[in-house]
Parts: sequence; structure tokens; C-alpha cells
Amino acid sequence: MDLSIAFVKNDSQVLYQTFTEEKPGRPQIFDIEDLEGKEIHSILLPKHLLKEEEKANELTEKLNKTNKYAPIKTISEDFLTSELFDTMDLQTAENITKSTYSTWTLKNNLGLIENMFAQLSHLKGLWPNDRTAFFEELWHLLRSNLGATQMTIAYNHLKKAEKEGEKNQLIRVVVEGQSRPNPSENKELGEALFKNYEGKFANNFEVYSWDLEKGQVVFLASIKESPVIIMAQIFDLTPLQKATLNCLFEGLQ
Repeated sequence: MDLSIAFVKNDSQVLYQTFTEEKPGRPQIFDIEDLEGKEIHSILLPKHLLKEEEKANELTEKLNKTNKYAPIKTISEDFLTSELFDTMDLQTAENITKSTYSTWTLKNNLGLIENMFAQLSHLKGLWPNDRTAFFEELWHLLRSNLGATQMTIAYNHLKKAEKEGEKNQLIRVVVEGQSRPNPSENKELGEALFKNYEGKFANNFEVYSWDLEKGQVVFLASIKESPVIIMAQIFDLTPLQKATLNCLFEGLQ
């Protein structure tokens, strides 16, 4: 898997690197505010930048703007420095991200359990009025609870006729992304996915397949009898995650 990580260099800048199977180049330097426009899986924050309370509060406030998209891991210089980040390989990036996501997903699952009623009320309000917003919100929710580094959701949507005399059209919408959802009408991929899983939507939510070695999971779900396919790249799938998401989809019926 490819991973994009930001290392906070000082109170205004970060080092940004995408780690792949190929030998990485040098990290890029960005202003912290520019993280909001980047695909990012985690943010590494050195503890020494948090020593002064006022500066620490300002820095935390800046970084929290990205926290919907990525967890922030506080680290010591014994753990990692900017020089070591410069030469870090994909395996090390995976190990750090896996450790970061373990804590992040636990927190997110417990948070969802605590606020399940409010989340369900919000999503149910979107369902009949703004299907695109509904699935973007669901994408974020699933990604943060699964700790997904890549996720795709495919669903059916009734596209209303634009001209008089035309009929409404059933289309396949695919929402893809690493840290941000990108919805699109992808007829070819949508048709292929729904054909592959045709007749297999037996429950409101189920783990259809889980390959621990590859970190690939497929969920099949139904929301008010409308089928939904969820595919994700994850590090782990715990009983807590499965139980929490099962409650979420049961509540969406």
C-alpha cells in the first residue's frame, strides 16, 4: 500500500512524503495550513514542539483542522527525527501507521458507540434529501472506524430526469479515496462490482471477505433495501469494529 505521512518540522511547516514500493525521493515542505488540501494518512508531531503552552495550543489548533482526515501521533526524538524521516522506507512507514491507527480506531469506535443515536439521526436526515452528502459522511465514518488507507463505496442512485418526457435513471455511484471521498458516476466499475456481488446481499451488514495478509476487506450491506458495497485496505479488523458497524447499519434501516 502507498502511504502519505506528514512530519511536523516546526510550528509552521511540515515535511510531507508519500511512501511507495519504489525508492522515495526527498520529502516536500509545506505550510501546516496546506495539509488540508493533501491526501494524508497520519501526522507525526515531535514532543519538543509542545513544550511552550501557548505555542503548543496554536500548533494543536492548526493540526486539528486536518484531524477529520488523519490521526496525529505525538513522538519523541528517540522514536523518530526529521533526519530519519528523510530516509524512512515503506515498511517503517507501514509499522508507524499501523501503530497510530490502532489507537485512533479504538478511540473512534468508542466515540461512535457513545454517540450512535446522534450519528444515526444525522445520517437518516441526509438519506432522503442529499444522497451524495450521506455517502460522503458514511465514507468518513467507516474510514475512521476501520482505519482504512484506501476505501471504495459503491451504491445505486436514482438520477432524476432533467427534461420533460425523460425518465428517472438508475445509476451506479462510486465513492473512492485515501483520506478524502471522491464520488463519481462510474458506470463501468459500478456495473462490474454489482454484477460480481449480485444475489449476495443477504443481510443489512456482513463481512463478505477478509484477507489479513493483503489487508483487504469487502463488506456487503443494505440500507433500506438498497445494496451497498464497501471495499477497504486496512491493517486489522477487530470484533469491536465489526460489532460497532453492524449496529450502525442496523440503525440505518
